[in-house]
Amino acid sequence: MSVADKWLETISNNLANASTTAYKRDAIVFNEGFERMMSAGGGKGDPIGKLGAGPMDKGRYTIWDAGMLVPTSNPFDIGFATAKGAFKVQTDQGEFYSRSGALTLNDSRELTTKSGEPLLDASGNPIVIPIGGQISITETGEVSVDEKVIGKIAVYDGEFIKIGGDLYSSDSAKELGDGEYAIQQGFIESSNVNAIEEMISMIKLNKAFEMAQKSAQSQDESTERLLRILQG
Repeated sequence: MSVADKWLETISNNLANASTTAYKRDAIVFNEGFERMMSAGGGKGDPIGKLGAGPMDKGRYTIWDAGMLVPTSNPFDIGFATAKGAFKVQTDQGEFYSRSGALTLNDSRELTTKSGEPLLDASGNPIVIPIGGQISITETGEVSVDEKVIGKIAVYDGEFIKIGGDLYSSDSAKELGDGEYAIQQGFIESSNVNAIEEMISMIKLNKAFEMAQKSAQSQDESTERLLRILQG
């Protein structure tokens, strides 16, 4: 039952983030908890098969498939057209990574996420947008205003770990070179959660839970009948 609870928690979290920008869905790996070899003749004869003790939660992992790109016509929005890629942001707790490209400007005219974390260039500095002019962002993250280059968004890839919200941490992230990723201006990346598939998984889980309940109830009834026979 504990495995079912974790699976349900994962599915529910995925569904809750089906419309979250650039969200990456999670999945659980299962493994057989314990297997016993069944033998004929009271355990002394030929093997007749294995009896499993049910699945065990082997761990949760994130699926990094890219979500669909949704046009917004907002020049400050960017979306990754590739599964690879995340930009580095500065937070009060340090530097982290994100793929949520719904961007804006803070009071210092630094390019930031909607949550207010400034995007950083390869030198670790925020990208400041001058007043006025038309902003453009290329596939490689080069930022220009009125065709004058003012900075470049640094893009990284590595082993990312979710830390909450749209932020990730990594001890292995390295900067990607041009051509290893693609950014689209005027788009945002949607969640890669398929709500229909998650609902189907939830239905399957509920049916499996019901079957387990009926099986446990049947075992209880059989044990009760056996005790009555022994007592009678």
